[in-house]
Amino acid sequence: MDIDDLFHSPVGRIAAFSQMQLHLYRHDIGLQDYFEPLQLDTLTSPRVSSRDRRASNRLIAWAIHGADKFSQFRPRRKIKTDVLFCPSPYFSRKTETRFLIRTLLGLAQTDAKILCLLPAGAPCRDELDAQLAAAGRSGQVAFLDPAKPLYPMEARLRSIAARMRGRSVFEETVRILEPLGLSPGQEVKAGFERIAYFVDAWERLAPWVEFDAVVARSNWHALCSPVCRTGQQRSKPVIIFQQGVIGTTLDVPVAASKYVAFGPTSASLMARVNQRFFQAAGMPEPPVEYVSGGCLFDTVIALPDQFAHQTLLMVDVPNGPGDFHGTDSQARALLQLAERLLASDLPLRRLVIRPHPYWNNLDLEACQCLVREHWTRCELSHPAWSLEDDLRRSSVVVGIFSGVLTVAAACGLPTIFLQTEQGFTTADLACFSPHQTLLPDAAFCEIGKILTDRHAYAEARFEALRNAREYYANGTNLDLSATFFERLLRVESVSNRPPNHLQ
Repeated sequence: MDIDDLFHSPVGRIAAFSQMQLHLYRHDIGLQDYFEPLQLDTLTSPRVSSRDRRASNRLIAWAIHGADKFSQFRPRRKIKTDVLFCPSPYFSRKTETRFLIRTLLGLAQTDAKILCLLPAGAPCRDELDAQLAAAGRSGQVAFLDPAKPLYPMEARLRSIAARMRGRSVFEETVRILEPLGLSPGQEVKAGFERIAYFVDAWERLAPWVEFDAVVARSNWHALCSPVCRTGQQRSKPVIIFQQGVIGTTLDVPVAASKYVAFGPTSASLMARVNQRFFQAAGMPEPPVEYVSGGCLFDTVIALPDQFAHQTLLMVDVPNGPGDFHGTDSQARALLQLAERLLASDLPLRRLVIRPHPYWNNLDLEACQCLVREHWTRCELSHPAWSLEDDLRRSSVVVGIFSGVLTVAAACGLPTIFLQTEQGFTTADLACFSPHQTLLPDAAFCEIGKILTDRHAYAEARFEALRNAREYYANGTNLDLSATFFERLLRVESVSNRPPNHLQ
């Protein structure tokens, strides 16, 4: 699949991953469920060979047979619902939890009956119950954990069955990819076992659930992927949402009839990537409607001119474990830019470094060294500070490619996307080029000018707002209202039409 003009990774990870996707999907479309752990392969650990196969087919068969026997005791009562809602099964990000709650409330306002697939013990459950009750919508929503067994022995057997299934799928993946020189690393196997648990749970439940439409967070999360495929197989409307800045091919093939993107830039990119995937696979491309909605989960706020703060907010450093997307060199360039700015005589009162809130295993040592050396003017943002808090106290924002930058631009802050020679790039951010996408020397000069010249600050602010209006539909937040979902849930003929704004 040709993606050179859409994504570039200095270590070739995205190109290798897209080839893995293509070959696995051709072999079995169900292998799309396992694209997420493959995408996180660092390519630095030892490659797995088919000679390493250890799983026992007899053990796999015994575990699955035992789990099936115990599953027969589960009441075979059909569950009928209007909308099957499948959020992301992970709850470590407050913004994602907020998006989940807003989505469920918006769906409920359509008067639809909803079955929400929510893991038992999800930390947002109490808040969901309270918000639904306050809106008078509690009776419309039922919650169900597909992975929750009825009996302790069933739990044990299903866990074994899922683990064996994950290992079996991993071995099959190695067998398919090894002749092509694309074998995954050993570290990926644990991800396959985790995914298999969700896939197995849904496949046992699916025959007993009838629904008219699926609304899912994306088409690649552990539980969302098999649920979306079931919706497609039953010819039901399947609606998914853009996960974040599109930095890889993980989102394709699009397993949905409607894809809600941030804006026309992202919608157009997804349409191109999906088309190229199916062309390369030699398969007909299912029809997808690409909808330009707006900012989904972070909040776009109208910030005033904040020139007087003379504070720089730096994001994407460190970017993530395992040289995520091959951006290590760009993260180092960010730190070097920070050192250069702090050592200069620019009127920089404060430099705030905001680590990514999702990763819990970031190596912050380089950032901490910078803070220790410049403790009067440099700090690490505390986890208690929300993104909105950090944006409100900043004059300028700089980073590599995260959604924080696109949101900052939409809020009216001068924003710089740091680039390096042959560094990571994504066509999703093309609308921020060339004036906001800069090499280190140009970024240093631009930040210096913005911090010292109020006219230059106003121009940079205007540029950020203009480009953000192209990135996010109308430059605003997505309105997750009843009207929005009624429009999306409407059953109509869908073709691969150019991206359109939500009316």
